[in-house]
Amino acid sequence: MAPPYPGSCLCGQVRFRLNAEPLTLYACHCTDCQRRSGGALLLSMWVERASLEVLQGAPELVSSIAKDGRERRNRVCPACQIRLWSEPTNRPALAILRPGTLEHAGIFTPIAHQFVRSALPWFVFADGVARYETAPDDPAEFIRLWKEAKKQFARG
Repeated sequence: MAPPYPGSCLCGQVRFRLNAEPLTLYACHCTDCQRRSGGALLLSMWVERASLEVLQGAPELVSSIAKDGRERRNRVCPACQIRLWSEPTNRPALAILRPGTLEHAGIFTPIAHQFVRSALPWFVFADGVARYETAPDDPAEFIRLWKEAKKQFARG
């Protein structure tokens, strides 16, 4: 399936479209992400911020301070408070989309898992997916792995 990829919040008040291919998709198992998601992990899909087009509603910008002192900026639905994407202050061209907000989220598969040292003991990792005890030394590694996986998929 090629872009655009439609998405929305839980209540449907905010609808958007991702107009380009993602840059990467990975899972984080750190305890902060477990708390943020209320689950075993948090999926992060890096996209070009300019490729997100709001079609309906107005996602609210909510700011908070992380444990390390960095500002966290998130776009959320003002009605249902679902976090749609975050906007890193140190990377103004990047948005980190929550892929579960996409209508066809199942077509995307994470290429890596980070902070597996904090993974819940019952979580089962898929074979052949990269794993990092903490995070890769260079976050661009996630983009490289995504491109590699897309080439493998194209070859069949």
